[in-house]
Amino acid sequence: MSTSQSFEEQSFVILRRHGSALIYPVVFLLVDAGLYFFIEWRLTETWQRQALLGAVLVVGLLLWFIPSLRFFTNRYELTSTRAVVHSGLFGTKTEEVPWGEVTGVSISRGVSAWLQGAGDVRLHREFGQDIVLKRVPKAKKLSRELEQFLGKRSKSSGMRR
Repeated sequence: MSTSQSFEEQSFVILRRHGSALIYPVVFLLVDAGLYFFIEWRLTETWQRQALLGAVLVVGLLLWFIPSLRFFTNRYELTSTRAVVHSGLFGTKTEEVPWGEVTGVSISRGVSAWLQGAGDVRLHREFGQDIVLKRVPKAKKLSRELEQFLGKRSKSSGMRR
């Protein structure tokens, strides 16, 4: 048996923002479609209907499709060795922090997030900017579990941070 251990990274959880992030895009889509069907039958010229359809599609793209795409492509990945934030329109930008750099965990919530059980979980780093997991569901439970994980990790590594 060798003295060096091989440690394989395990994925614990992949999180997304709370589903309430999709409420406004869906409301905008419904209003957009409602306005189209309310106004379209009153227009007499074909070009007017086509212009209205084009405007409705552009508004739908900007206010529904793009926020929905960001919701489904952005995610937070917590593994046994690090926390990774995938962001950007297609989730291509990544920011990661090894657990050894994390000194603590805190949570912040507004009233609506508190009512939904969501909140912003902040991973405090020893060096550099903190990592914020924005509007994650069950934020209080997640922060407690992360605190426990960091406590066990620091005990097993001989209080080395």
